[in-house]
Amino acid sequence: MKSDRQFGLLITWTCYGTWLPGDSRGYVSNLQVNPTRWLPKENAPGSPCRSDDPYAHAQASRRQQHKTIHLDRRQAACVAASLVETARSRAWRVLSARIMANHVHVVVTDCPNDGPAVRRILKGTTQASLNRLAGAPHKWWTRGGSNRYLNGSDHIEAAIKYVEDQEFVLAGVDDMKVLP
Repeated sequence: MKSDRQFGLLITWTCYGTWLPGDSRGYVSNLQVNPTRWLPKENAPGSPCRSDDPYAHAQASRRQQHKTIHLDRRQAACVAASLVETARSRAWRVLSARIMANHVHVVVTDCPNDGPAVRRILKGTTQASLNRLAGAPHKWWTRGGSNRYLNGSDHIEAAIKYVEDQEFVLAGVDDMKVLP
């Protein structure tokens, strides 16, 4: 899908407990290196992801206060529909989104140039939708996430391709349409 948009965001967040700091797959978060020392997360474009730190992973696992969440297809479809509804109600545009069992990627345009605020809105509305689906409140998402600022159509197109190329997709959105 060719985009003529000049600004967008690639927003990513994880399901609660599924991608802890120290994970061997890599992660972007603050890192506890010993009982009293933390390193701040590095999320600038081009910065390498940290990975495979058993101490950090064990500490994060001990701090976990809720059960680990893995989305199923029905829950992922709920997230996809909620993303479209949220964007439509704010005159934003979800160009691409993919929902996997353990994380979500969204490319959004026509939104404010404030990644943390846009991410909080998307996570909050999808959390509320999932709670309605479940019939009870749960802790669905990990705190925080990643906000990549996309300046120019080439960056937006690259982000769309990255999102569309995800493996193990349970549900998605292409240009404001929920995928079957």
